[in-house]
Amino acid sequence: MPSKQFILGFLLSIAPLCADSLSIVLAEGQHAVVARSAFSARRFAVRVTDGSGRGVANATVHFRLPEQGPSGAFSSGLKTESLVTDGQGRAGVYGITWNGIPGALILMVSAVSGGRKAEAAIAVEISPAAKAEGGGKRAFAVKKGSGAKKWLILAAVGGGAMAGLAFAGGSSGAAAPAGVVAPIVTPPSIGAPSITVGRPQ
Repeated sequence: MPSKQFILGFLLSIAPLCADSLSIVLAEGQHAVVARSAFSARRFAVRVTDGSGRGVANATVHFRLPEQGPSGAFSSGLKTESLVTDGQGRAGVYGITWNGIPGALILMVSAVSGGRKAEAAIAVEISPAAKAEGGGKRAFAVKKGSGAKKWLILAAVGGGAMAGLAFAGGSSGAAAPAGVVAPIVTPPSIGAPSITVGRPQ
């Protein structure tokens, strides 16, 4: 049976080897379900650690989306994004625009530091049933007003006269909503002519 001194010496000899290894711990985004053809504000984050579990600072982390099938593009428009870990070994990406192909995909993650390398995979599903997330970049569209808002917008944009024309010429023929005063354009009128003859001088 090995002595305690031998076991202690063996553990001390392999400690540097364990500390020299590199690992990727998945922190956010694993098994995420996202909407197709949509911008996503969801964050995908990892933590790069050494063999003792301590965070590795300044490690280079590469995130890579599939080239074909269910996939997307990072905010740069590319399918790869590279970052450097912070002092705690953390790195993350967000702002991916997913394509319109539903299905499962793998977001590959690789980390490199001082000749050491590690890889991990984040499982993601593009679902046609998932709703687009809020809080991200979105294209703003002006919706057609209805009810009182419609008339207020017309009055604000076109001025009183234009609002009157829009109100009078609306295709729906509906009256203005309650509480909204529609401007009335009155055409000029000319009365009956009159001639006054004064006393001759």
